[in-house]
Amino acid sequence: MLLNDNILRQFRASSALETIDEIHLGLGYTALTLTNGSCGLCYTPKEKSGSCTVFKESTEFEGSPAIQLLERIHDENPLVRCLAIALANALNHSYAMGLDTDDGDVVDDLKLKKGSKVAMVGYFGPIITQLEKQGIEVRSYDIGKEIGEEKSFYSWARAEADGLILTATSLITNSTEEIFEKLGTTSLPSILMGPSTIASPNLYDHLGILYCAATVTTDVPGILKDIRNGRGTPYLHRHSRKVKLKLL
Repeated sequence: MLLNDNILRQFRASSALETIDEIHLGLGYTALTLTNGSCGLCYTPKEKSGSCTVFKESTEFEGSPAIQLLERIHDENPLVRCLAIALANALNHSYAMGLDTDDGDVVDDLKLKKGSKVAMVGYFGPIITQLEKQGIEVRSYDIGKEIGEEKSFYSWARAEADGLILTATSLITNSTEEIFEKLGTTSLPSILMGPSTIASPNLYDHLGILYCAATVTTDVPGILKDIRNGRGTPYLHRHSRKVKLKLL
């Protein structure tokens, strides 16, 4: 898929110069650090049962050249893809640190108004509450949380939606491009968000994504402690900063 090709092309040169230090496969999130001190995050994918699984990959990535893992971005194993995305975020760490802090105002970002309708792939409860308080209708589709029905969701979104909020978990499941194919357009104003988001320009040009809303680590020891203790998003935000990148 083109998005995977873009990730590989964009970070190939920098990955050839870096070495992976540590990998932390936590219950909620995964972190990967480089020997230069950078850290990248990614959501830890679960089995369909909702539980984690043993990582059966035989390759020892810790201490290996980063390029060795980055070249696995096309891998069908979701845990390998998770590590490759965390690596991309680690390679992008310095760039992401320079981005503006995300003010969380998706209404302004997507140019919404009272009566607008938003399609949400994934489920972001606080954002739904924020939008509904402003008179904006939100419909969600989340396979993992068994929210919504695929056929009716995309039928409604194609006909009614004024904007799209998309979880970056789609990067792990390799479904980002598929979602836009099902929508039948790349012109719907959209935001890709979540700690897995790779906030780097040019990756998503073919999809027309308007904004990336990402998470950049500011306290590496603190975030690694929370991840190895199986903690989730609210804890991660104590040791990170939400950032936003405008793409179009």
